[in-house]
This record gives sequence, C-alpha cells and structure tokens, in this order.
Amino acid sequence: MTSVDTAMHQSWLCQLAREYDDICYQYSIQLRPPILTISMHRKQMGSWEPANRTLTLSHFLIANHPWATTLQVLKHEVAHQICSEIHLQNDVGHGPLFRKACTRIGLDPVFHRPSADLAEGLRTMLQGSTATQRGRHIIDKARKLMALGSSDNEHEAALAVRRATELLARHQLDFATLAATADMEHRTINTGRQTLPAHRRTICALLEACFSVRVICASLYDPHANVSHRTIEVLGRVEQVAIAEHCYHFLENRLQTLWNTNRSAICGKGGNSRVAKKSYFLGLLTGFRQTLESAPVHTQAAHGRQPASDLPASSEQQALGTFVASRFPRLRTMRRQGGSFHNGAFQQAVAAGRELSLHPPVRDGSGTDQRLLP
Repeated sequence: MTSVDTAMHQSWLCQLAREYDDICYQYSIQLRPPILTISMHRKQMGSWEPANRTLTLSHFLIANHPWATTLQVLKHEVAHQICSEIHLQNDVGHGPLFRKACTRIGLDPVFHRPSADLAEGLRTMLQGSTATQRGRHIIDKARKLMALGSSDNEHEAALAVRRATELLARHQLDFATLAATADMEHRTINTGRQTLPAHRRTICALLEACFSVRVICASLYDPHANVSHRTIEVLGRVEQVAIAEHCYHFLENRLQTLWNTNRSAICGKGGNSRVAKKSYFLGLLTGFRQTLESAPVHTQAAHGRQPASDLPASSEQQALGTFVASRFPRLRTMRRQGGSFHNGAFQQAVAAGRELSLHPPVRDGSGTDQRLLP
C-alpha cells in the first residue's frame, strides 16, 4: 500500500469506530469494541473472527460501494459478534439466532444472507433485478399461505401455515423478516452538502405533513472526501416514499428556477441576496403547502396523502412507527433559531408557490420511477 492508502485507511477506521459505537448506542447493545481492520481481499467483503476479536472490512467494499452498503456489511459482522459474545455461540452460521441478531440491530433483510460477506453475493443483492424479484415472489407466496391460515377449514388452515413456515425456512427468512418487508421502504436522499439550509428543513416538514411518510435529517460519510454529508431519510409505504422523493426533487428544481427568474426584481441593487433567497424559498414552500393541504380528498389520495393499503389509518401509523424505530431507535428532535428575514420576498413567493403543480411520478417500461418536472 502507498502512504496515501495508509492515511485513507486510518480515516476510514476512525469513522468505522464511530459507526460501531453509534450502532451499539442506538440499539442499546453492550459489546466490547473489536479490533477493526481493513483488508485488501477482493472476494471477502467482511468477516468476524471471535478468536482474536477482529472485525474486518474490505478496502474494495469501502472504495467501490456507497457508504450505506458498507454500514450494512458492518452490521452483518456485528450480528456475528452478538452471537459469539452475547449469546456465547460461535458456530451459529446464518441461522435463526444470527437472523435474530440482525433484526435486533435493524439490518435490512437482504443483508441477513451469507452472501453479504462475499463480493459476488453482494453484487447480486445490490443489482436487485432477479434476486429482488425472487425475494418478493417468495414473500408474496408466504403472505397468501398465511392468509389461508385464517380459513374456517381447520385442516386447510394448519396445512397453509405449515407450508408458509417451510417456505420461509427454506429460503432463510422468518416472520419478523416478513413483517419488516411488508411494503415498507427506506430511501436516502444525499444532499451532497455538509449543512442543511432552512429551505431543505422546510421541505422535510412539508413532506411529513402532506404525505404519509416519516422524514429524518441525518448524515452519511463520504469515504473518498473524508467528510460527512447531510442526508434526508424518507420512510413509508413504497408508493408514498416514491411520491415524496419525487416531490423533494421537484421542489429543489422549481425553487432554484423561480429564484433565478425573479432574483433581480426582488433584490435590486445592493440587496442582501442571501437573506432574500432564503425568504423567497420559504415563501414558495409555504404557498405550495397551502395548495397541497387545500386540495380535494381524491387529489390528495392520488398524491399519497391517504394510506396505500386497506389498513385503518391508525394501523398504518403504528406500522410506520415500528418500521422507523427499527431503523432509528433513538431519534431526537432539534430546534433551530430563525435568522434574518426578507418579508417582501417571502410574501411575493407565497403567491407563486400556490401556483406550483406537482404531477405524480410515472414508471417506464422497466418499472423505474420517472420524475416529471413541469
């Protein structure tokens, strides 16, 4: 390795140590920190060695994949450590005890698999396509069998439950995994910035208020730049998360476009453009939110305001709360003080914001969300 690689690895190890401590804190796990190392293995992406208490991640995992993927593999190895140091069992493989440990630390179900340790398996999981479709097919089939389990025919019900259990066991899934993947999704929007300006925080509040999603402001490490960027985490039903993400990008685009068009008229000569821009953005968002909240009920449903399932609203919120808690068990609310304000820019923008129209995203032939930006 070169001196540059060595310095980079030191930075990565420091960040991994912080991430490890955060996992233990977030999920209230009492573990002794392991020896963290970075290997140059191209095939083995991660490993836990209980004999010498070493947790290893591959240089090529960190260098070639998003940091979010690195965190999933890190959690996978922490789950192995939980099995050996809390449950005192070193040879459990990737069976029920291991999957229980994965669920305990909020690891995405796809990373419960043995292939999460290996480069080839990791590529297959991240590509989605065949593996994801196959997984969805298995889960859908198990759900249908479990639905038959409530049949009035006692023999038919028992047979359906047994078949569902056998199906999940054969594919190394369990009922906890089934519940965790019940149409819930967690998407990360990376802002690419180290700070979160007022208008982005306001967009987050708007998404939560006007769509059935939960929005959390967080951060994500960039291993190449050795800095952390602010992120917007959107959680909820698949359809609602897609619409909320579409709305976020729509607003980011329209706010900047409208500001570029009206800047000279608002600021004039010698005006404080920074304050005026912030106030203009907040005005646009205020007007747009008023339009969304005053829309007819059927329009709100088309844009994701109503639950996308047959469950009552209270059950939807409870399911979402459980899903969020599995990802962010120790959330905290932070209050921020306001700053300077340009009332003229704000008032002018409110009227313009009421005229903004959000069209729902559509899908192309491959099933990919396509954003429509009017």
